[in-house]
Amino acid sequence: MTSRNPRGLIRGMDLFGKVPLIEIPILITADQKTWLETLVKKGKIAVPPGGTLPEGSVISIFMRTLLWNSEEQRQSLVMVPEEIQKKMCEGKGLVATKIQVSVDQKTWLDKAAASSKVSLPLGDSPSSLFTRVLLENAMEQQKALERADPWADDDEE
Repeated sequence: MTSRNPRGLIRGMDLFGKVPLIEIPILITADQKTWLETLVKKGKIAVPPGGTLPEGSVISIFMRTLLWNSEEQRQSLVMVPEEIQKKMCEGKGLVATKIQVSVDQKTWLDKAAASSKVSLPLGDSPSSLFTRVLLENAMEQQKALERADPWADDDEE
């Protein structure tokens, strides 16, 4: 089910078949990509019971949740200090990936990211910058939880 939409290419529907999803390109750090892949491998991202999904779909579900949460909290790049935005733009070795989001989330992401006041490197976008900020915050929250509960990450080495 692929059709042309003025705001993007419809790439499928959400898990329940109710919300059309569009695929958007983003740039994230290699550490963020590794972290997301590790979450998937460890089963730390919730997937509907009885279902198995490709890694990219699971990561997209997680990203839609992050975007939904940031929209609920009315977060935007205007809330991120300029020096942190600049630091996030200096990241060498950004990795291109794609995520699937709803048309409404894409519209909101563009609006939240538009408040960036830093100049971006060639090929980067405000939406990618905002996504990196959200991922960085999520990674920091997970580290804080693991520090508070040493048994939280029960990796078998």
